[in-house]
Amino acid sequence: MKKFTKGLMLGILSLAVLAGCSSNVSEDDLKANDWTIEPEEEDVPNMIASFSDHVMTVNVDVDSIESTATDEWEQMGEDFAKELASEMDFKLEYTLEGDQVTLQDTENEDESNTFEVSEEDDNITFTPSEDESDDDIETIVLEPRESEED
Repeated sequence: MKKFTKGLMLGILSLAVLAGCSSNVSEDDLKANDWTIEPEEEDVPNMIASFSDHVMTVNVDVDSIESTATDEWEQMGEDFAKELASEMDFKLEYTLEGDQVTLQDTENEDESNTFEVSEEDDNITFTPSEDESDDDIETIVLEPRESEED
C-alpha cells in the first residue's frame, strides 16, 4: 500500500511539474495587453501590437521616435511625419494552434509566416518556424506595454 501511495504521489507531482512547464499561449493571453515590439535595428521605431479575435493590429509607437530636428522647420516636419505615422496601422490575421501562430497579411493572401510561440516571464516570443525559408523574418518579442495612466 505504501508503494502504491508513493507511486501515486510521484505521478501527481510529475503531472504538476509538466503542467507548470507547458507554455501554451492562448488567445486570451495575447488579448490581455497591448504589446511593445522593439526591433533589432536602432533607427527603426518601436511598434505597438494589439490582438482581438483573430486580428493583430500593429501601429508605430511615435513616442519612441527621437527628434533630430535642429530648427523649428525641421521640428514641424517631424511632428507632421509623427502624426501621419500615428494614423497608420497594419492588420494581420492570426491563427493560433498549439504552440504555433500563423500571421497572414489581410491585404495579400499570399503573404503569411508561421512562428513558434513561447512565453517567458511576462513576454511572449514569436520565433520563425524552421520551415520558413525567408531569412528576413526576425524573432518578435512582445513585451507588455506600460499603462499610460498616472
